[in-house]
Amino acid sequence: MTYFGALRMGVEHGTWCVACCWALMLALFALGVMSVGWMALVGVFIALEKMLPWKRLANRSVAVALGLIAVSVAFAPGMVPGVGM
Repeated sequence: MTYFGALRMGVEHGTWCVACCWALMLALFALGVMSVGWMALVGVFIALEKMLPWKRLANRSVAVALGLIAVSVAFAPGMVPGVGM
C-alpha cells in the first residue's frame, strides 16, 4: 500500500512540475543541445534563485544577470564563449 501512495505522490508532483515549468524545461533542453556549459550556468542561476533565502533580491539579481547575458548574446554573439559563429 505504501508503494502505491509513493507512486501516486510522485506522479502528482511530477505533473505539477511539468505543468508549471514546461517552458523553462524546454528552454534548458534547447540550451543544453547548443552548449552544455551555458545550460549548466543557467541551471545554477535558477537553483540559486529558488534556494537563496532572500527571494526578492535573488529573483531580481538572477533576472538582471540572465538579461545581461541575453543582451550580450544578441548584440555580440562572437564575443560570448560557446555561442560565437
